[in-house]
Amino acid sequence: MLSLFPVTLAAFVLLAVIIILLIRTTSLRLWQGVVLFLLPVLLANLLWFSWLHPRQQRQALAAEVASQLSEAPGYRLLKTQEPALWQLLNHELLHKRLAGVPPDEALGEMRGWLLDLVNQRLMRASDAAIINYISVSVEEMKALQQQDAQTCFRFLYPQVIGGINLQRVLSPALNQRDAQALDELLAQSTGDDQVVDNQAAQRDLQKVVETLYGKWGDRLQQLNMPADTTVDRSAMCAMSIDLYSGILALPAKQAANLLRKMVSLTG
Repeated sequence: MLSLFPVTLAAFVLLAVIIILLIRTTSLRLWQGVVLFLLPVLLANLLWFSWLHPRQQRQALAAEVASQLSEAPGYRLLKTQEPALWQLLNHELLHKRLAGVPPDEALGEMRGWLLDLVNQRLMRASDAAIINYISVSVEEMKALQQQDAQTCFRFLYPQVIGGINLQRVLSPALNQRDAQALDELLAQSTGDDQVVDNQAAQRDLQKVVETLYGKWGDRLQQLNMPADTTVDRSAMCAMSIDLYSGILALPAKQAANLLRKMVSLTG
């Protein structure tokens, strides 16, 4: 618009000169000349504010959103790895930004869209990537449990009562670790599914559960039925923290193998 300003100004000056000449040399009255001058001014402003300016604003925001998604850890790799999903996320993120949602919060609301993809990639990821990702998740569980057990439950089981926006409830530092862990997971999970040693996984799970049984007893069975309305959701979060902490305490290869087995069974 700035580049058009001199041309537009020159056009209005020329129009004013023409109208003045018409008033002096014809029967055109002053008020009629004023109307003739103001009419294109009003039409130009109407065109600018109703169409051109909103269009430029939307184009600028679309470019900003695409840049945000292309640079954000955990999302930037999707542009080349999962282009169809990246385009869908880009469209949804733009929609949220147009609705006035702040950039970080809008991006946080996109995380739930990656749930299925993350579960797929956990089966393919390296031992280090899957252990790092789950370790960060356990830290998030602990932080959420301290705030509110219901929030922690929603984080663990979004399919039951809806997920949460981590940008709103976790510290910037923990959100940054979460994004980096997701980025690492995506970067190190582009091959085929890792082979799972089912017998070893079963043995390791039994050892972990036996340790937890002394603390939780039969209540551990509730972990298999999160949608049941009778379960203690506060205890579910605490039990999940203990369970994953116990798994992460295993040697790395065994821990990664067991985590893949659990993902294959439950997602």
